[in-house]
Amino acid sequence: MNSYKATPEIEVLSSHFPIPGLGYLPINAFVLKAKEPVLIDTGIGIDSGEFMKALESIIDPKDIRWVWLTHDDSDHTGNIQDVLKAAPNARLVVNSLAAMRMSLGWEVPMQRCFFINPGESISVGDRKLTAVRPPIFDNPTTQGM
Repeated sequence: MNSYKATPEIEVLSSHFPIPGLGYLPINAFVLKAKEPVLIDTGIGIDSGEFMKALESIIDPKDIRWVWLTHDDSDHTGNIQDVLKAAPNARLVVNSLAAMRMSLGWEVPMQRCFFINPGESISVGDRKLTAVRPPIFDNPTTQGM
């Protein structure tokens, strides 16, 4: 797990998962340093301690106001429960299908969810983020911004 600045306002938490015979699956999460900070995805669970340590080196989790999940695959949601515990003021930006699918494995705090669909937006203080459906995706819950 390492982190780096992609832009002055975007930090990347970067990891990878080895796939024997094929190479590596890159796994990235992002911190958008908006007026209301946004964590985009939460990495893979096997990196939990390292992920949280890297996240805390970038931002105090208590300052995170939004956690945007691009989709509900485990390499994007692996640390969601730890993040939500460490970020008590954060809302989970997700579509209803992703929340329903995740709730099959753990108790998703629906009262903390901000349900969003393609074309809808949230304000994060100094900018507006709009959910978009990419033209190509591998998961029915996928939403970019």
